[in-house]
Amino acid sequence: MPGWYAENINLQSVLDSNPSLKTLFETGQTNIARGDYIYLPEEKMDSIYFILKGKIKLGTYRNAETEVITAILYEGDVFSELSILGNHTRNDFAMAMENAIVVGFTQEKLKSIMADFPEFSVLMMKIMSERVTEMHERLESLIFMDSQSRIIDFLVKSVEKRGHRMGYEWVLRNFYTHQDIANLTSTSRQSVTMILNKLRKDNIIQFDRKRMLIRDLDKLKSLIK
Repeated sequence: MPGWYAENINLQSVLDSNPSLKTLFETGQTNIARGDYIYLPEEKMDSIYFILKGKIKLGTYRNAETEVITAILYEGDVFSELSILGNHTRNDFAMAMENAIVVGFTQEKLKSIMADFPEFSVLMMKIMSERVTEMHERLESLIFMDSQSRIIDFLVKSVEKRGHRMGYEWVLRNFYTHQDIANLTSTSRQSVTMILNKLRKDNIIQFDRKRMLIRDLDKLKSLIK
């Protein structure tokens, strides 16, 4: 398989090129209402999930009242991928932030699909590799970056993953709240608001509740220390 293929492969491309696999995903869909949980801590980790529509947040509970968000995922993303490594007990939760459609496969079913569809197997290997890289980069940012650099680095990575180019600018739709960014960068909502407002004043970004426009991505990257 060409090296570029693994680099560019995604869930939609795999489904489009494998009609029978696409049928498996369509027949296994589950509708999740906003605010409903897909799983909770202490439950058995025995399934991996693919987001076909909507937005899902992952997190843990520090105590009975404190929720710590560890990831916010969108259409095409995968979660609970560690289920493929074996059955364990979950220590996190997954909840729909808006009406969503997901499909879940047990560990055994997923391994069977990977054996039957080589492209899907490549996709799963890519996903696992990306998760390791993301964990490493997140740890590095916590150790070596100040709060401003962590927030800006988060914006840059979000653009690189989900952004759409519009001429010289980039747009991120369905953007995060300031509190979400704070949770995902281990900073405070006040710090996020202050830094985003400063970037807007400098005409590097523009934003509202629904989207963020990156006017100068190179300038934004240069602010990471």
